[in-house]
Amino acid sequence: MDDWLRRDRFVFVGWSGLLLFPCAYFALGGWFTGTTFVTSWYTHGLASSYLEGCNFLTAAVSTPANSLAHSLLLLWGPEAQGDFTRWCQLGGLWTFVALHGAFALIGFMLRHKEYHHI
Repeated sequence: MDDWLRRDRFVFVGWSGLLLFPCAYFALGGWFTGTTFVTSWYTHGLASSYLEGCNFLTAAVSTPANSLAHSLLLLWGPEAQGDFTRWCQLGGLWTFVALHGAFALIGFMLRHKEYHHI
């Protein structure tokens, strides 16, 4: 397994790539989903998606409402109860993008450290 991960190829995967690539994929997917389809109307009274007329500079993934504070907002948690639409309306995609982006950044930094030790 280690030979397959550390093999010389166009894109170096490595052990840290097992953390980097899936997390970066999910963070970007959440970002594009949030800016394209999800509105901030319920939490902040703002238009925040491409469908509502925002452009690339003004579209954003909606943050959770102030009343939810810094809760994790899991899809299966008590707030959303497994309902994807409700989870998006509450701002669950923001925590999803933030956490997966943070883990992708950690994987990216570990990847550089791993690559320079070859």
